[in-house]
Amino acid sequence: MPPRTGTVPFPRLLALAWLVLALLSGGALAQESGEDSRGERVSDKAAIESLLKDETVYGRYSTGMEWTEYHSPDGRTGYRQNGCVYPGHWWVADGLVCFRYDAFNGGQPACFQLYREGEKLSFYYRSALGLWFLNAYSTDRKPGNPDRLPLDTHACVGV
Repeated sequence: MPPRTGTVPFPRLLALAWLVLALLSGGALAQESGEDSRGERVSDKAAIESLLKDETVYGRYSTGMEWTEYHSPDGRTGYRQNGCVYPGHWWVADGLVCFRYDAFNGGQPACFQLYREGEKLSFYYRSALGLWFLNAYSTDRKPGNPDRLPLDTHACVGV
């Protein structure tokens, strides 16, 4: 047996790192397909569109911050956060729902895996390491645009 030096052998260190990552994610790593504790993965374009097209989704980020987003049938969106509304676009590509807002992410698209459990929707993003983590989830959904979120507006400045 080698003498104890106070260091952790690399294989144990790697296993420990994976365990810590799994614990920190709260088990939020998504599987590639099928059902799991988050519900059913929705990856068919028509199925995603039927859940979002002409719907307003009310939700929370995994941090707890609330948001609202209307998904127009023509691909435009109105997104409200902290009292500000931002215009954007949504579409489905490669089994993911994608969003682009000039005011966020440098105007670059962000795409998410979509899961459904009953009426609840969950949106998972892919990390730089290739792992999927919970980004946001719905707390309610309503048909149409009951909050009349504008689609052709300038991004809100000052929160």
